[in-house]
This record gives sequence, structure tokens and C-alpha cells, in this order.
Amino acid sequence: MASNRALDPATSSKKDDTFVDNASSDEASRSEQPRTYSRPRRFLRSLQRHLWDDPDKSKEEKWFLFKLDVFLLSSACLGYFSKNLDQSNISNAYVSGMKESLNMYGSELTYAGNVFTAGYVVGQMPAVMLASRVRPSILIPTLEIVWSVLTFCTSSVTNVSQLYAIRFLVGLCESGYFPVMIYLITSWYTKAERGKRVALFYCTAALASMFSGYLQAGAYSGLDGWLFIVCGVISLPIAFLGYFFIPDFPETTRAFYITQEEASRQCARLADEGQKPLGHNPWNRTKLLRIAKQWQFWVLPLGYFFVQTSFPADQPAFALWLKSNGHSVYERNVWPTGQVAVGVVVQILAGMLSDSPLLKGRRWPAIIVMQGGTLIGAIIIAVWEVPDTLKYVAYYLTYFCAGVPGPYFAWFSDLIPHDHEMRGFVIAASNMFSYTMRIWWQLAVWRTVDAPRYKAGFIGASSTGVALIILSIVLRMLQGKDDKKRAESYNSPSHVEEV
Repeated sequence: MASNRALDPATSSKKDDTFVDNASSDEASRSEQPRTYSRPRRFLRSLQRHLWDDPDKSKEEKWFLFKLDVFLLSSACLGYFSKNLDQSNISNAYVSGMKESLNMYGSELTYAGNVFTAGYVVGQMPAVMLASRVRPSILIPTLEIVWSVLTFCTSSVTNVSQLYAIRFLVGLCESGYFPVMIYLITSWYTKAERGKRVALFYCTAALASMFSGYLQAGAYSGLDGWLFIVCGVISLPIAFLGYFFIPDFPETTRAFYITQEEASRQCARLADEGQKPLGHNPWNRTKLLRIAKQWQFWVLPLGYFFVQTSFPADQPAFALWLKSNGHSVYERNVWPTGQVAVGVVVQILAGMLSDSPLLKGRRWPAIIVMQGGTLIGAIIIAVWEVPDTLKYVAYYLTYFCAGVPGPYFAWFSDLIPHDHEMRGFVIAASNMFSYTMRIWWQLAVWRTVDAPRYKAGFIGASSTGVALIILSIVLRMLQGKDDKKRAESYNSPSHVEEV
């Protein structure tokens, strides 16, 4: 008589969906059988394997990842949401009355963005270098509290000079959040886990932009334009959560929800993938020189410049086009949120699929597909002389690449597995280089006076979009070359990664 006894899924293999009929009554023999599932259950498990984590992970592994998602990932997403809410609210306020209130009839919005960028660039590298010496669970929440207070202060500005000063300080305080949190997330999750989670983290920037539009639409009619005060009220409690939820690095964690055994086990899993631990190559006098000799230091920051500039969001182009066509304040705040919705859906799917058995942790296909959608939209808008219906479609298509930074930074752990501290350094260097270059880029191609067409801006975005697609292919080849060298040095072909 066939046995129907189900086994623990932790002991089954990924090919556990085949029915096995074993008439033996021997318990040891039965314990080795794969678990049997109905056809709908097999489909759901396969879907889970492609869209989230492998259902055959052990119970301990699942519980650990669940805790990491609930505390680390949720606090990271909430903090990044508040950061981008505070960062994007100035654009919504500009199209909703701030332009007239502060007499911003020239390129003042561009200059406000540039002083924010200056502060953002200055603080990044010190923050990342401090993160390997000062606990991120102390550093990051403290910065969050300060920028929340500064957001409150923005509601009281009476002239453009005051706005510039506060935007610089907000940029300085926000500068460490993105690189340090990306550094943390990619230091905890393995190759098959990090892509989708970095995508979820990054998509909160888009959600913040969307929420800011709805918030401004409501604040304009019901709160007398107090958008900055509302944003500060949202950000402040999120900052305090970070003191308890951010776990530091696997090698240094003291988080209440992670045991020492779990931390050690995760360190071992990352080491099995070739990731060197924190402190393996500590900072010293010659560290910067060694980093400067490696191609990652030069190529990856250039790539992130392409990532940032190929996304045509330096100006609220869609909202200003709607304003020029006579749409209401509510419509020009709410309709552009559809762009954000497109970007969120695309980037989450891209993150899931890049982790799945379909792409096996390869990031470049997702980058190319997302960038291709934006490239089509940007070209249509650059042409401009097209029906309005096609323009609406094009504006939404331009947000396809909103999620490219997710897989791009998730790729860093595979491109720089040999040096933990260097990975954090290059993440910050990439962000710094990109934002520094965008100062002249915005002045050259995204001038406020060019609204609503922004011909130069959309031509520029198309050009750097093509450059990013080409660079993704180049990175794939460089990674393959490095993996072969490491495999030869380890004298083990199993280290060679499929790219």
C-alpha cells in the first residue's frame, strides 16, 4: 500500500514535485522520499520560488529571513520613504503655490536642487566610512531626527535664500541614509535574496513621490499648504524606530531579534558565496590606493551617473505640462502619481525575477529591459510633435527605469565580493559622483525656463539610457573575467559564477 505520509519541506529538494510510490514499510526509507503535492500546490510553490524565496529553505532559515524582513527591511523602507518624502515635497510645493509665494520665476527650483545636492555629496563618504566604525543603528536614526526637524523649519521660510540654506542642511543629513542602508541590506542577504529586497527598498522612493502628490493635493485644500509640517510629523517617529530595528552588520549585530547562532550562520552563508566579512580588509593608509587601482572604483560610479541621468525626473515635467494645458492643482499633483505606480510595479517584478531561477541572480537583463522602456518614452517626448494621447503614454513609459538603481546596487555584492569595506566605499562614491555630475547636468539640460517641453533634457536622458545599456553588457563581461580569475586562484571551478 502506497505511503501518503508528508515529510518536512526542509528535507526535500527543489525537485520535490514528483510523486513517488514506495511500498516499503521501512521508516528510514520513507523518510527519504520527496514530499508529494497536488498540482495546484506545485504551481503555487513554483510561483513562490520565482517571485520570493525558495519554499524548500529550512524552518530556521525562513524564520530568520522573516525577522530580518520585518525589522531591517521594514525600517529601511520606512526611513527611505520619509527621506524621499522630505526630498520630493519641494517639487509638489513648487507647482502648488510656492513658486508665486517666494517669487521663484527664474531657475530658482534648479538652484534649490543644486544646493541640496551639494550637501548630499559632502556627507556621503564620511557616513559610509563611519558606518564600519560607529554602529549604523545609532548613526542613521540620529541623522533622520535632524532632517525631520529641518523639514519642519522649511514651512517657515520667507525667501529663497532661507530655502537654499535649509535645503543644503537637509541634503547633508540625508546623505548617509541611502548608501549606508544599501550597504547594510546587501551585507545581510544572499545573492538569491537581495535583488527583490533592494528593489522593495528602492521602490519606497517612488511611493514617497506618489504619496507626496496626494498629500500636497490634500494639504493645498485642507491644511493651508502646510506640506512640510505634515512630512516632518510622518518622519520623526520613523527615525526613533531605527534605534531598535537596524541590526548593524552580521559581524557586529546586537539586535534583540537576532541570535548569535543566526548571525554566525548568516556569515557562513555569505562566505560560501565568496563574500569577505567586515574587517577582512580594514581601513589603513594604503586602502584608498588599493581601491583606486581596481576597475570597479572607476566604472561603477560612471554607471550610476548613467542610471540617474537616464531617468528623466530632474524636473516635474509631466506636472508642468499639465499646468501649461490648464489642468487644476489637484490634477497636476495626482495624475503624475500614475507614473510612479508604473515604476513601482516594474521594479518589484524586475527584482523578483532577477533573484529567481529564471535569471539566477543576474542583474543586467532586468536593467536593460527597464531602461529600454524609458528610452522609448524619452524619445517620443523629445520629438514632441506627436498627439497628446501618445504623450500621456510616453510620460508613463519614462518611469520604467525608476527601479534600475535596485538591481544595479544589488549587483555590487557580486562585482565586489572580495572587499567588504570597498563595497560600501564604492556605493558612496557612485552616489557622490552621480550627484556631483548632476549639478552641471541639471543646469545644462534641465533648466526650469525650458518647461514644459524640456527638449534638451529628454534628448540627454535618451543618450545616457543607451550608454547604460551598453555599460551593463560591459559589466557582465568584466564580472565574468573576474570570476574566472578568482576560480583559478582558488583552483576550484565551482567558484565561477554564471553571468
